[in-house]
Amino acid sequence: MRIAIVGGGPAGLFFARLMKRQKPDVRIDVYEQNPENATYGFGVTLANNARDRLRDIDPETHTRLAEAMVFTSSQKIGLNGEEILLRYAGNSGSIERLTLLQILGELSRDVGVNLIHDKRISTREDLAGYDLIVGADGANSAVRALWPDRLTTRTRTVGNHFAWYGVDRALSPNALMFRFYRGGCFIAHYYAYTATRSTFVAECDAQTWTRCGLDKMTDGQRKDLMQEIYADVLEGGTLLENRSIWRQFTAQVAETWYHDKAVLIGDALRVAHFSIGSGTRLAMDDALDLHEALVSTGSVAEALPRFVEMRAANRDLFTEATERSYEWYDRVREAMQTDIVSFAYDFLTRTGRVDDARLQKYAPEFYREHLAPRLERACALGLAG
Repeated sequence: MRIAIVGGGPAGLFFARLMKRQKPDVRIDVYEQNPENATYGFGVTLANNARDRLRDIDPETHTRLAEAMVFTSSQKIGLNGEEILLRYAGNSGSIERLTLLQILGELSRDVGVNLIHDKRISTREDLAGYDLIVGADGANSAVRALWPDRLTTRTRTVGNHFAWYGVDRALSPNALMFRFYRGGCFIAHYYAYTATRSTFVAECDAQTWTRCGLDKMTDGQRKDLMQEIYADVLEGGTLLENRSIWRQFTAQVAETWYHDKAVLIGDALRVAHFSIGSGTRLAMDDALDLHEALVSTGSVAEALPRFVEMRAANRDLFTEATERSYEWYDRVREAMQTDIVSFAYDFLTRTGRVDDARLQKYAPEFYREHLAPRLERACALGLAG
């Protein structure tokens, strides 16, 4: 069997390693359009449940990634000068995106995967002779573009504008800071991914984009404005750029997961919104389930529908949660008109996947100190009535 994987991100590299390790006689070529050791973005995260699954499936990969991660189990929520610290039952591990790709690349080569950089796939002839074609090439998937009438998508543009930056220091703890500034509504999401660097996502709502004149600014002026608004949390640090272009998020979902011998995984299948923070986990889970489908069935024709069967329910739940999350962020100006505890509760339950019972396990300290007393008072008032 010959397998072509288009896209050298986490999904493509992890699938390549798993498949080659299981089936050494399979020829696996990974085509990446970017040069080696070049990537966009700064840090990515993996929650503890994702790492637990990775440890069970591939202990070596788990160990290598864990050694390069920065771990935390807390997150600060800030609202117009008020702050609350959330301590979660589990922890998340953050890692530099380039380091993640380098480790996965090395581990893939170790088992015999052929990595080809600086190669853009543009025609079906580029992939002739392969028994399986895996589109792991992100939101602007070249594989989808080869079969536009078969691998169709539906899209939706979110109202808020955002840009990804880095920070030249490790900001602690991880935080989400919501602020009104000069009539505008601004959000900063940030977390450390090394001992000296952080990811910093800046965002504003649609009304702010025009009211505060961001629509007429250059990206450099927008960066300067973010540094002004969040000077206190940056603590003298500077925002770093790497394709840090202000834009609106395009929610994109593939309506068809595969055609003939071509299949989609990762962001080529569904683009993960940054407010959910699960893009890397979902990409690697797609890779794992596609691998398991191929191994268990033994043929591409049987494996691809099996892959859909294995992943569709989970992916649909994620899509619904993602939509609720970015819709909440589109309405964030309204949500910010309250106290910090109510706001934090609204934030934690925004996707509909966290109810009070799950919140008690997910953020036990917050539940115990803030939510339980409110519930007790509500019950007491009900009994009194």
